[in-house]
Amino acid sequence: MTRRQFVTGLPLAAFLPVLPVSAAAAGPRLAVLDWGLAETVLALQLTPLAVAEAPLYRRRVVTPELPPEVVDLGLRTWPNLERLRALSPDLIVSLAGYGVPTARLKSIAPTLPLEIYSQQRAPYRLADAALQAIADRTGRQAQAAAFRQRLSETLERARQRLAGYDGRPVLIFKFSDARHVDVYGDGSLFDAVLQHLGLANAWTEETNIWGFGMAGLDAVARVPDARLVVIAPGPPDSLKTSALWRSLPPVREGRVVQIPPTWVFGALPSAMRFAEQISRVLQPGASS
Repeated sequence: MTRRQFVTGLPLAAFLPVLPVSAAAAGPRLAVLDWGLAETVLALQLTPLAVAEAPLYRRRVVTPELPPEVVDLGLRTWPNLERLRALSPDLIVSLAGYGVPTARLKSIAPTLPLEIYSQQRAPYRLADAALQAIADRTGRQAQAAAFRQRLSETLERARQRLAGYDGRPVLIFKFSDARHVDVYGDGSLFDAVLQHLGLANAWTEETNIWGFGMAGLDAVARVPDARLVVIAPGPPDSLKTSALWRSLPPVREGRVVQIPPTWVFGALPSAMRFAEQISRVLQPGASS
């Protein structure tokens, strides 16, 4: 499921049985409808009671790890409201302006709608504000401060690894299919991390509210001096052996690196993961 897809109706999950609620860790019982906010809750050392599309979180967000006992609420765009009501959470944490209207969620349980990606195009700052808002609501201010310290230390280690980087701008993208990519630029979480690390973003073209532009592989050809950073999974095998892919200057000259799956619509934990991953693959001496 991507942000560009529109889903209507309820999935088959609507007919799944309601699971017991005792599996959640001690503390406020939170139902979280967005993965960036779910990773933020986990960063505060809280185990959510339930998360939308929990199985996919484990494959696409990866860390912080989502414990197996967390209940799956169905689609992020339209979770299983019957299950949500039956779970009776203490608080629903939702992404403002996305999915189920806040007024409808509030009829089920107290709801905290938060922004990360918005017209402000400042996801890093808004993710930090979301961290604080959840911490204040759940009494986890000390955990928020501790996480910020870990983030600061991670960014500093990443900067040190990149001290000898050659200065090439980086083009960050993931494949949407064999011939098209989502390229991350202004307004993306990744662009904010690049700024923290002192790296130049090669993508200066228009981006959407989520901070990426959708383009064909010709977009890569337009930045021949860039180093390519591909978010896994990488190019399909059929493309890797094609003349089109091999003719691209960064590919031909061996300026392509790949990082493990990292959530492209994440919050501060995803920013920390991205900083760690990109600094390792770009540090002098790392193999491409």
